[in-house]
Amino acid sequence: MIRLFVFSLLAIVIALWVTLYLGFPGDPGYLLIAFGNYTFETSLFALLVAMAVIYLLVRLLMLVLQWINPMKLLDAGRVLSKNRKAKRRSHTIEGLLSFTRGNWSSSLNQLRKGMRDNDASVINYLAAAYAAFQVGDKEGWVSLLEQAGKKYPTAHSTIDSLKAQLYHRSGQLEQSLAVLQEMKKNSVNDVAMLTLLKEVYVQLADWTSLSELLPVLERNKVLDDEELLKIRKRLFMEELYATFEKVKAGSADMAALRKQWKKGAAFADDEKVVRHYADLLLQVDEGDEAAKVIETALNKRWNQHLVRFYGEKILGNTNKQLLVAENWVQSRPADGELLLSLGRLSMRNQLWGKAREYYEASIKITPSAEAYGELGRLLKQLGDEEAGEACLESYSNLLGATLPGLPMPVPEKRTH
Repeated sequence: MIRLFVFSLLAIVIALWVTLYLGFPGDPGYLLIAFGNYTFETSLFALLVAMAVIYLLVRLLMLVLQWINPMKLLDAGRVLSKNRKAKRRSHTIEGLLSFTRGNWSSSLNQLRKGMRDNDASVINYLAAAYAAFQVGDKEGWVSLLEQAGKKYPTAHSTIDSLKAQLYHRSGQLEQSLAVLQEMKKNSVNDVAMLTLLKEVYVQLADWTSLSELLPVLERNKVLDDEELLKIRKRLFMEELYATFEKVKAGSADMAALRKQWKKGAAFADDEKVVRHYADLLLQVDEGDEAAKVIETALNKRWNQHLVRFYGEKILGNTNKQLLVAENWVQSRPADGELLLSLGRLSMRNQLWGKAREYYEASIKITPSAEAYGELGRLLKQLGDEEAGEACLESYSNLLGATLPGLPMPVPEKRTH
């Protein structure tokens, strides 16, 4: 039906066109179109004008659409968005390149710009925080890590690790410790965290906490054998000192200190530990016991520093000390440190001639500032000014030693 109508309308239009061509403008004509209940009537001239206007409007619309081309605008928008993302991405890349070169200021600036990209990651924040730390922007790196923690909660362990390290490197040990202790609750076996926690405890001198942490450090193989021994030694020395403080305060007796010493049998011949314990004993007037501790250690393992300490300090019975040391020299006649200590022990026993011989023997084997100094002041007291000055001059040339307080002979009176 519709097709018949269209063909009929087309035939009418053609017929009207022909009629118009033959009779217009003398007669503008009349057109009536009826379809069902609808009718359309107009003059032929008006119809032609309307068709011409419609045609022109359609052509104009097509030209405009062709010029604007919404698809091209859409493509242009996509290209612009892509370029913006690429530019932001290039900020991140440039920032990381500057980071690897150590150009911290430029790196921080570029990484901050790159954070505006939707594709920015936690790396932007971590690298920017480190760069801010390097340029001394404390508030900046703390703020960046706080932002990272809120934006990337799944990376909190890495963020906290960097925060603890930066606090530690900036000397803020308490803040570093707080972060590390929080991390320890969630990751007790994190080697990097444990290593840093150990360093913080050492720097804070928190020996109790370090002692509690030690089994965890051993289990996770955080320490090599040498460092483990070093820490155990330090902890033992601190335990000795803590017990000593109780003895001084009257809340413990000497038996407690001796018991504590026996717990460290592995360190009974260690020079630093033995000297530490001997010093503590001397402070509570236990010189004889201090001498025995040193003698036991030297009989186990000979040590030059302990030998010197043995001669420098008053360790109770100096006559007995001299006899012990003279027994040692029989098997070590060429030990310069032992001969120097023997000279000092002889001075404590007011054996001036023997002291002079030991000093001279020590200088002959290992000329040291201490030996020259001791011999020089002894000779001057004995009245040999010239020889004494010569020794003291040699002492000055080797200066760096401190001479202990020793008894001196009464200067001999000269006869004129």
